[in-house]
Amino acid sequence: MQLRPNILQQTLETAITFLYPAQCRVCEKQLGLESLPYVCDACWNDIHFIEPSWCEMCGIPNTEGRCDACAITPPPYGKLRTIAYYEAALQQAIHLFKFEKRTSLAKPLAQLTMEHIADDCNIVEYDFILPIPIHKKRLRERGFNQATLLANEIAKTTGIQVVTDALVRYRNTSPQSSLDRDARQTNIIGVFELQQEEVVRNKRILVLDDVYTTGATVREAVKILWNADPIEIDVLTLARALDPE
Repeated sequence: MQLRPNILQQTLETAITFLYPAQCRVCEKQLGLESLPYVCDACWNDIHFIEPSWCEMCGIPNTEGRCDACAITPPPYGKLRTIAYYEAALQQAIHLFKFEKRTSLAKPLAQLTMEHIADDCNIVEYDFILPIPIHKKRLRERGFNQATLLANEIAKTTGIQVVTDALVRYRNTSPQSSLDRDARQTNIIGVFELQQEEVVRNKRILVLDDVYTTGATVREAVKILWNADPIEIDVLTLARALDPE
């Protein structure tokens, strides 16, 4: 039986971690054999989770009801919820996962999501998870879509379907992380396209992404999805930037 490349990579990472315990990528202390990959237990347990209260729509912390921005211009989704702040251990773990191709982190990041998801975002009530797509060129370069790997791990514990072919990113753009706030808003306009409207129609959809910064990407994706007349669209992200620029 031939193993898929990502399985081979995960197996190799596990073997290397076992034989040569490394330093924590956050605090630089020696990792124990029982630690999660690349991040020690102490740093992992120090993740700053987002707790109520938050805006009932966009999820911005320390807000009751709707924030001023959502009261004036409601976002296209019903609600957006995020697990934790994009800092320290979680920021490093996502960087390793996404940019250094440490795909073995998909499972603990998904477990973190399931353990700390907001009470009003019950995953099993949706018809499917739709990971934010990346362009096929970036997919070839990276070898995977990080949001899809997270969604697949969540699906293993919830049984929910993951849909990856209804919405595509047909135009390649500069990475959002390389742009300032204003440029992010215009960079993402018109990059998504619906491929299978019948999959989306009359469905309750949970859009999933790894990091929420300005929200430009999820707003654009959700706006396109509404063209297929779904019943409901909510958004879940793993991390939220502390102070989006």
